[in-house]
Amino acid sequence: MKPILVIAGVLALTGCADTMLSDSRIRDSTALALNQPASAITISDRRADGPMNTYYVANTARGSYRCLIGGGSISQLGITEAPVCSPLGSTPPKPRHRGDR
Repeated sequence: MKPILVIAGVLALTGCADTMLSDSRIRDSTALALNQPASAITISDRRADGPMNTYYVANTARGSYRCLIGGGSISQLGITEAPVCSPLGSTPPKPRHRGDR
């Protein structure tokens, strides 16, 4: 019985990265990184590669940016790194992994 409860708990928590890392939280962090007001940024094309990185496009009046924000999952207690953004037509930001600085 205990293994079933553990498996159920793990499965319930695996989908929580999107819940902990809301679009408004991503928008606020991206606003600081791009030196724009949060109200001027819209987030689209959001996807995650597991609990470590979330990729998205930030659209502003100055243009669109491909961005990456690390963290935000339950296993990381919701803590995020500063987003890394590059203009949409340029090389995308490289994913970060544990231990990378």
